[in-house]
Amino acid sequence: MNAPTPPDHAMDSPGPDDRGMSLGSVPPRVWVGLALLVVAVLFVAQNRDGTEIQILFVSLTAPLWATLTVAVGVGVLIGLLLRPSERRKRKASRK
Repeated sequence: MNAPTPPDHAMDSPGPDDRGMSLGSVPPRVWVGLALLVVAVLFVAQNRDGTEIQILFVSLTAPLWATLTVAVGVGVLIGLLLRPSERRKRKASRK
């Protein structure tokens, strides 16, 4: 008596030995994220010195990396607040 053969799609699925990850299977966004993480760690390590910051009449001392990170964050926030809304974009594309 003949044993039943598995369906064709069952042969396509990876077996237990084929489930390991290779470097080629890692998405590019993960590589970019890891590269940015390395750059961020190097940035913090090289900019640990304190710097004096004056805002109006207030003066304070903070690490340079924290000061620059806050400045970038404020810039991103301003950019997000000033970009055109989705409604405005749709309205402009209809014209």
